[in-house]
Amino acid sequence: MRNFILSCLCCLCCSFSAMADISYDADVHVDVTAENVAQAKKQAMAKAVRDGLNEVVLSVSTAQSAEVFNKLNDNQLQHFVSGIMVLMEKSSDVRYIADLRISINESVLKTYLQENELPLVVGEEQEVLAIPLLEKVDGTLDLWGDDNVWRQAFLERRDIRKGNLDIHNIEKNLGNITAVETNRIFDMTDAEYDDLAAFNNVSEIYVLKYSLKDNKVYVKSFPERAVSEADITGISPVQAIDVVLPFFKDSKKTAVMTEGVPLAEEKVEMVYSYARLGNWLALKKLLDGYPQVKNVNVISMANKKVHFSFVFSGVWEKLQTLLAMNGYNLRDEGGYYVVY
Repeated sequence: MRNFILSCLCCLCCSFSAMADISYDADVHVDVTAENVAQAKKQAMAKAVRDGLNEVVLSVSTAQSAEVFNKLNDNQLQHFVSGIMVLMEKSSDVRYIADLRISINESVLKTYLQENELPLVVGEEQEVLAIPLLEKVDGTLDLWGDDNVWRQAFLERRDIRKGNLDIHNIEKNLGNITAVETNRIFDMTDAEYDDLAAFNNVSEIYVLKYSLKDNKVYVKSFPERAVSEADITGISPVQAIDVVLPFFKDSKKTAVMTEGVPLAEEKVEMVYSYARLGNWLALKKLLDGYPQVKNVNVISMANKKVHFSFVFSGVWEKLQTLLAMNGYNLRDEGGYYVVY
């Protein structure tokens, strides 16, 4: 009877998944406490940009690429952002909480990947099932009860993603309740896993046991049955979601695009005042040697001031960094840059 019920429900609920369009937007949650709300908001925005960019990079490239981006500072990461939309926010004197949508500039991101010889991959969106299981102080387990603050946190967060993973909170319905009992779900059998995976049309399941007794979350993946744990002392259930997300592993990035991404070209004009002609020749040599700079052309030259242009195709911030490392700074004058 149990299998018959599951089969009937599967026929009604199953759907076919298709290759999803790559998204360069990421919805992130931030919850930051600082000395004052202004500082908390500043830190939260920086964290949101980092988390959002990390999610997009994981969806279009590899974990190794994400590590490269994570080494950039907050100012450098801002260059990749095309917009920030506030979906929800609230604050106190020292705390800022928000749901934000971070939009990443596709062209800038792809250019940076190409310049740094990082792969651009085709990643199929992968749906996985999260089961937020609460272990109370007395050791009893709760999945479906109204007192399960861990499941409520997942319901509050709604759309949860990591890279190309679309993470679904288990729904309270007859099929899921029938598939496996709460007290066995962390150690479910292969047959119970098969029933649960088939009903929810997924291949990966994560049981997340939030232990009030141990102040830890135990993450068990199925079918591998690998177990990881995270300390959640002093943080809320909603904050704990971000702590466990790194334990979700995507596995369907396959086709590496090796042909590269065409680089957009732009003409840049600069003005440089020099003490000696050798100073200008040194700057020109530096620009001529940069792979994404070509056709350095002098427009005018008089009174120890040179007005020049070049064609640039690359990440602007990387060129700024190169110039700064060699003692040059740029000031945007609207239409041209002053080098000093």
